[in-house]
Amino acid sequence: MHEEELIELRKSETEALYKHPLARAYLNKVYGWMSLTMLVTTVVAVYSTHNDTLNLFTSSHPLLILFAGLGIVVAMSLGRHRLGVGTLTVLLVLFSALEGLLFGPVLQFYTQESLALTFACTAGTFGVTAIYGACTKRNLSVMGRTLFMILLGLIICMILNAFWGNGTFDMILSAVGVVLFSLLTAYDTQMLLQEGLALHEEESRAKGAILGALSLYLDFINLFLYLLRFLGDRR
Repeated sequence: MHEEELIELRKSETEALYKHPLARAYLNKVYGWMSLTMLVTTVVAVYSTHNDTLNLFTSSHPLLILFAGLGIVVAMSLGRHRLGVGTLTVLLVLFSALEGLLFGPVLQFYTQESLALTFACTAGTFGVTAIYGACTKRNLSVMGRTLFMILLGLIICMILNAFWGNGTFDMILSAVGVVLFSLLTAYDTQMLLQEGLALHEEESRAKGAILGALSLYLDFINLFLYLLRFLGDRR
């Protein structure tokens, strides 16, 4: 497909993107990788709750794990063209494992019932917004810059509130986070469908699917954490 045709398709036939075999196959690959990351995170999180060594390491070095994960995300994003498919795969699995370590204490802090409820609500919200992003005729690419600016503002406000400690403001930020990552799910889904039509080389499609899985994984995880602030029942 020529670039001019793709631009025209984005403007007038966004709804048809998911019906295109190339776009649908690409998105299926993305969800395949995302399923792997979710599985790794879950296994590591559950295992860490029963392992005193991992528990001690996580509680002693939470910032180290957090910044290590952030470094992996940055490395994957900036190294898309330089890193091979194998390296990106290893980094994706490593990142999801680090997230699993951070989720270990969360599993111990909240009741199983509230965690299950939050996960169900997250999956439902994620699914609805992803379907919207795949089927809507609206061109969601115009939201990209706005969503990015809101994300930066949310991060800054959360850092400030970590020192301020205002509970009401924290709940407001959580509500903003739920809305933001719901919109990001729809946005990322449509962008991935467009990417599935634009990429033709097998290696480029493989790399793009891995990075696409990382984006949707981050949307899901953050949506879960923000919803947990409303639905989580502490032990």
